[in-house]
Amino acid sequence: MTLSLPRAAVIQRDQRDELHPLLVALRDVGLPLVLTRLLLLAMTLTASDWRFAVPDPGRFLSQTPPVGGLPLARWYNWDAAWYLRVAGNGPQMGYSHFTADVHHFNTFAFFPLYPLAVRVAALVVPGALDPVPAGGQIRPQLLVVALVVSNVLFVLALLALYPLARSRAGPAAARRAVWLLCLFPTSIFFSAPYSESLFLLWLVLFFLALGRRHWWLAALCGALASATRSLGVGLVLPYLVAYWLNRRAGARLVPVVLIPLGLAGYMLYQWLAWGDPLLFQKAEQAWQRSLALPWAGIVDGLSWSLRGWPHLTQPQWRGLTDALYATVFVGLTALAWRDLEWVERAYAVVFWLYVLCEPQISDPNYPDTLISMARFLLMLLPLWLWLARSRRRTWLMAVPSTLALLFYAARWVNRGWIG
Repeated sequence: MTLSLPRAAVIQRDQRDELHPLLVALRDVGLPLVLTRLLLLAMTLTASDWRFAVPDPGRFLSQTPPVGGLPLARWYNWDAAWYLRVAGNGPQMGYSHFTADVHHFNTFAFFPLYPLAVRVAALVVPGALDPVPAGGQIRPQLLVVALVVSNVLFVLALLALYPLARSRAGPAAARRAVWLLCLFPTSIFFSAPYSESLFLLWLVLFFLALGRRHWWLAALCGALASATRSLGVGLVLPYLVAYWLNRRAGARLVPVVLIPLGLAGYMLYQWLAWGDPLLFQKAEQAWQRSLALPWAGIVDGLSWSLRGWPHLTQPQWRGLTDALYATVFVGLTALAWRDLEWVERAYAVVFWLYVLCEPQISDPNYPDTLISMARFLLMLLPLWLWLARSRRRTWLMAVPSTLALLFYAARWVNRGWIG
């Protein structure tokens, strides 16, 4: 029987996919990546036209002094200043300029691997690593380097995500997974001087290596993740689950000891340089985060934010938004639970315990208990893979994400808070 042209075209495309997997990955990753990053670039160049998205300038604009000229300075916002101060100060990593007397140990909350990556890349850029005096500003060249590093790491993370998603549900799901991650409103942080793109890379490579039974490689990626964000230590649990499921098929337990070494190395540095290996934890307290039951942040966030309804202040709207992000995505995780593999379930449990059990509840007058929730959700990898397995679920997530991305991008380039 003669094949119809559409069916023949599909078969030819699939054959090309098998013959040129790298080219196919580049094509399927490149389109969503280029389109969404061009959108961010366009928003940056036309920032003055998007003033509707700017919050109250008296309280909710980034206080980091501009670095370089516009439009470059529009990407030096919020935590970017902390990361690049660390990157710009050499062996002491900037911490000597931001001690308890000045910033309440705040800087120690920012783990070292991303600033180190930026610093290494900046070695080849003249002037980028000129010393930053106490209270001074980084060099514009360093900001450029950080932006390049973040975007390159994001490209690598998506190129690793594609085969991971494809191995689970085929090429169509892999394409949808890339689109979803590029369109999510806080994907802006993958292109900003933040550690999100680096952590995503280690996270995806960790799951990819586990799936291919490369135990030492998976553990190494876990170690690098734990040197990037404290959440990385939690990869011990999915590793142990993978080992248990494959213990009769040659799985290796010993490599798991590598995973905490990233955090251990950071603690050792703090101990040798400052005499206290737990400064990073004290920094979290300085940011008003405290241990609590998993539901405390959601309940308090909703109750505090809704005081005075319907006349909510901007802090209340922020708190309500973050609490709703948490509520919706906890619900989606519960809905996806039956379809997730055990290793994915283990990571989902670690993720939610990590995010929900350390809310910002030290200040009872500040309602945003789950601050940065929308940004943290970028690392809920099993859920993104699950959403991408269904075309319907992808559309239900992609449409509101695209609209929110436009709004978030307008806020970001105008120095507003988005997560």
